[in-house]
Amino acid sequence: SLFNNCFKINRGPDAPDLEFIEMDNQLICLLSNDTLQALSNNAKEEYAERGLEIPELEEDSMYVFEGYKVYQLAGPDVSIAELDNFEKSRLVFQSDIKNGIDEIYNWTSVADPGGSGLKVWSPTRMVKGNNAGIQHSFTLTEDQFAEEDRILNNHKKYYYVAVAYAYNNFEQFSFDPPISGQRAPYLEGQRNVRKYVAIPRTIEYSDLQAE
Repeated sequence: SLFNNCFKINRGPDAPDLEFIEMDNQLICLLSNDTLQALSNNAKEEYAERGLEIPELEEDSMYVFEGYKVYQLAGPDVSIAELDNFEKSRLVFQSDIKNGIDEIYNWTSVADPGGSGLKVWSPTRMVKGNNAGIQHSFTLTEDQFAEEDRILNNHKKYYYVAVAYAYNNFEQFSFDPPISGQRAPYLEGQRNVRKYVAIPRTIEYSDLQAE
């Protein structure tokens, strides 16, 4: 597939930009995308990209935008590549399109430890969706890495990362020979993924009426 597509790879939908309203022991997080396709491949949340491993004559050949995930990082030194490490990164928000798709699994294979020479396939849950429609704002009130009192402390730095993901399931995966179907329905975006810093603080000078 890589050779036939000049070694291009699917990049997935661009991550949203995060903005924070910093309030007393809480943060209001806002998610947004650039509205111009020249700036974001997920402008207006309309990302669509042909899956390179999907058979060319397959009618359902496009990955399309499905949802967002936001993580809190344990500290400033946590790499974006460590989002799957529960000790360093924890999911604080998830939102997806209301379309009947909730849990999404990707399938991977290893050699049969019994020595049969066959592949053993196992599913990995990539997301547990709410299937309730895209939400563009949410409130954070807890520190996921606090050992006791989990309240967000004023004047302390907290670190967050957002990703967007897409979905395609042109054919239900089957590991009964011959192997067929979509092995990777979940495709996580690789661009615009960056760390954000937010600091809760007491607002003394104005009434935001944010609620």
